[in-house]
Amino acid sequence: MDRRLFLAGLALAPSARALAASLDDLPLVALPAGADPLTVPGLSWFGTGPSAIEIFDYNCSYCRSAFQTLDAMVAKKKLRLGLMDSPQLAAGSVQAAKLRQAALILHGPDKAYEFHRRLYARKGMIDGDAALAVAEEMGFDLAKLAEAANSPDVRGRIIAQARFLDNIGVATTPSFIIGTKLLSGWPGADGFGAALKAKS
Repeated sequence: MDRRLFLAGLALAPSARALAASLDDLPLVALPAGADPLTVPGLSWFGTGPSAIEIFDYNCSYCRSAFQTLDAMVAKKKLRLGLMDSPQLAAGSVQAAKLRQAALILHGPDKAYEFHRRLYARKGMIDGDAALAVAEEMGFDLAKLAEAANSPDVRGRIIAQARFLDNIGVATTPSFIIGTKLLSGWPGADGFGAALKAKS
């Protein structure tokens, strides 16, 4: 886990691969044998179309940028987006991830996705206070949400996701699981589209 934390911090620097548009240029690797993201607790889905799972941290600037493209694809019914938390960059990331998981438990995937969308629409640091402000805007019961966020269930989900991501070798956010492949980093809209097309 320490190595992953270290790599996650380093991996935010832009690189040539971020501009990759050709499938041959993309950093795609096969998932380890037996690694099934669909069995990981707390994975949520929204939208219709070809499927991809985003592995994200709420305080990753590249995740925020990538989500603009991903959300537009979801709106056009060109993407079924899965969300898997990887809160590594700040304590606030953990707080926000726990509250999103609580929203998922209490209100279902549609409301949890809207919560996610509104969080990324905010400026500045995303932490527990920011997440609670969004929850209040959405009319959630803040006491119930906080209770769920601090429950063993949510803690177990965050730990299970972290262990799974360690197992498949995720070292940066955003990363994506597309079919049986792991795509590390955000390759831009064209690169992501190429990877999604190759899977479908």
